Amino acid sequence: MDERHYLIGTAGHVDHGKTELIRALSGIETDRLKEEKERGISIELGFAHTLLPSGRQVGIIDVPGHERFVRQMLAGASGMDVVLLVIAADEGIMPQTQEHLDILTLLEIPRGIVVLNKIDLVDEEWLELMEEEIGEKLKSTAFKDAEICCVSAVTGQGIQKLRESIDHLLAEVESKKSIGPVRMPIDRVFSIQGFGTVVTGTLHSGTMELGQELIIEPSHRTAKVRSLQVYKNKVISAGAGQRVAVNLAGVDVAEVDRGSVLAAPNVFKVGKILDIKVSNLPSAEKPLTQRQRVRFHIGTTEILGRIHLLDHEEIPPGQEGFAQILLEEPVLAAPGDRFVLRFYSPTFTIAGGKVLSVAGYKSKRFKESVLDQMRVKDHGDPLDLLEREMDEPRTISELAVRLHITPGELLESLKSLENANRAEVWMEDEGNLYWGNAAAEAWRSKMIRVVKSREQEYPLRGGISREELKTRLSISWPHRRWQTILEQGSVRQFYRISGSKVQTNEGPELPAKIIKQLDNLKHFWQNVKLMPPELSAAAEACDIPKAEIQEYASYLCDQGEWLAIGGAYYRSEDIQQAKTSLLELLKSKGEVGVADVRENWETSRKYAVPLLEYFDQLRVTQRKGDKRIFFGK
Repeated sequence: MDERHYLIGTAGHVDHGKTELIRALSGIETDRLKEEKERGISIELGFAHTLLPSGRQVGIIDVPGHERFVRQMLAGASGMDVVLLVIAADEGIMPQTQEHLDILTLLEIPRGIVVLNKIDLVDEEWLELMEEEIGEKLKSTAFKDAEICCVSAVTGQGIQKLRESIDHLLAEVESKKSIGPVRMPIDRVFSIQGFGTVVTGTLHSGTMELGQELIIEPSHRTAKVRSLQVYKNKVISAGAGQRVAVNLAGVDVAEVDRGSVLAAPNVFKVGKILDIKVSNLPSAEKPLTQRQRVRFHIGTTEILGRIHLLDHEEIPPGQEGFAQILLEEPVLAAPGDRFVLRFYSPTFTIAGGKVLSVAGYKSKRFKESVLDQMRVKDHGDPLDLLEREMDEPRTISELAVRLHITPGELLESLKSLENANRAEVWMEDEGNLYWGNAAAEAWRSKMIRVVKSREQEYPLRGGISREELKTRLSISWPHRRWQTILEQGSVRQFYRISGSKVQTNEGPELPAKIIKQLDNLKHFWQNVKLMPPELSAAAEACDIPKAEIQEYASYLCDQGEWLAIGGAYYRSEDIQQAKTSLLELLKSKGEVGVADVRENWETSRKYAVPLLEYFDQLRVTQRKGDKRIFFGK
């Protein structure tokens, strides 16, 4: 028995017998509303299931045929593996047959069968003419090679042959991914007394399980799977391709809308701007125009939006182009999702295509770099797409979210990029970071330019501070990640880090004038010992602008030649001599006071007190009352 899961659905004009056909195939009545039974037409989606001759269990969706209910038809078509295009033998192709056919073509439903129904109402000669006419009209459509099955849903004639044809066609259909992240567009929401909120839909990917924590998008509400049903049977898990009823805990029925998506948390992106490739129908009366208002259908939802054309002034009938859809409400979408555009008013289908990505911003029109990215998204090699997402260092989980696949599915591709020197691997506490080689090298080149520019502009500052560099580079990474990349880049000798400063490996080159001024300042300080003057006094004596003298002093401190203690500056060698004489004094006296060291150091109390506190911090001495003793005694 085939363990894969399949979904078949109907399409076609109102009153061509779609609901009767499903009843004949499954024995299930899909019209459940009172109004549907009174009027004899389907208004909402209907659901059934049947067992095919091979043992395949398939779900069936019955969609409304009336033009007023195309929105429901679009919601039902989402996730179909095989479609039954139902045409009444006594009427032939009608307006909604054509619109449904356009929709199926735009959604790229993989397989289809033309079901010529109501053959009990026509004679053999008429039936032959109708088969020939339908075959001719379908020549330029996706159904040009579709089998035509002649049936009567009322008498049962041809139904068994149709079941066999469906079975044969499903053998060619690639099954959906049960290993990926859970994603289920919701087509029904209701409440059952004693159970609470129930949602139904077709599971597009992943495996749903009891107790699983999921998220409802785009509202970001979390919920837990309390119970599951597939074809009215309770199950502990459901796989991609199955019709599923999910009893949710933690969410009220009023908090869930039809058109929302039940999905694995932290995997799929939600946004109001989508990058798309859009095709205008050959039968369209007008071109698609810039900022045209449309009804955007994806999954089970409809949202109003405007088209933002990127490579055309307008897209004529039968042609395609890159664009963005600017939506009035956020939507969950993934690369490769199919969509349909309908005219705003009056409503009719005009175009469709596929989602390339959820965009973070509105792109500029006719910009070659933007169009290059769109081409990569459209036809790019999977490794190219992965490398594109590594434009900054990201964890495997973050990459999985951006590509809408599981981390496990990414490992082999990441290894391939690493082996081909197209990706760098960096270590972080949370795990490896992956960074596209070209992006990393471009980033480092820009970083070195910024650091070198700062060194040339302010040669005495010893580089640029980490925080200023982060700001100059417009880094939006988490702070810890920024520090990790910065530190490891220094270890890899791309640049140097000195304290809080980042420097080029060569360091700043000091101009001759500054070197001379530094020499003057150091010479001036040779004789001040432990009685340092104010910097302003030194500035005038050394021909250094007063506004810049602080930078000169800080530079000498960074070089280790000077020390800043208590707001004053000392030569490092003078402080070392002060330490030596202090230790000798303690050795001879056991303890010393401020007056003792002031006399010994030939300085004033103003400088002696901060110097003693400095040696306390170094644990050379410790305070005992108003005296100092050896540290630890």
